Amino acid sequence: MKAAMTAMIGLLLTTPLTLAGGVVVGQKLPPLVIKDKGQMVVEYDVVDGVMVYKGGSKISYKTFDTSDMDGKVKTIYHLAARTGADEVNQHYIDALIAAKVPEHAPDSPYKTTTILNTDDAVWGTAGIAVGRLEKSQKGAPYAFHVVDSEGLALKAWGLKPKGSAVILVDEDNTVLFFKDGELSGADVAQLLNLIEEHAGG
Repeated sequence: MKAAMTAMIGLLLTTPLTLAGGVVVGQKLPPLVIKDKGQMVVEYDVVDGVMVYKGGSKISYKTFDTSDMDGKVKTIYHLAARTGADEVNQHYIDALIAAKVPEHAPDSPYKTTTILNTDDAVWGTAGIAVGRLEKSQKGAPYAFHVVDSEGLALKAWGLKPKGSAVILVDEDNTVLFFKDGELSGADVAQLLNLIEEHAGG
């Protein structure tokens, strides 16, 4: 009995993320469906191969489903709707822009998906955070922006509250990189190399 208990404890200690349904590099991203509010939808024109927001059009929402993301390499950028959370890994977003990662056309091999957790917000500020994200969607209609009103991503992926997490997945939603917290310079370099390897960026 003692040996069996010891073996069970050892198993629990070596597989915490798997048992919790968290994100594990080399494994499929745990599925996620967000219906409230979900993914932003914006009208756009394509100018010289670049998706450009169609001025005057309104943003609507649709269900976000990770199973719909197959076929592209993707960064999933998860943020708490709190002041400063968007600054934690802004240097990674800046690096993506500087590297001219191929995501500006509808058929680009890479896309960035930002998920804003408005369930993790200071009371009364969620609406302001959503407004800012909608502004970002208009400025970058080629990227995906998602409002998670119930904190479903945080729960499904075992993320920490009040912060920022970065996940990179391949065309089949297999996790290539994951970090919950601030990325180091080495992390950013690794992410750019992985994107170039898998998306030809």
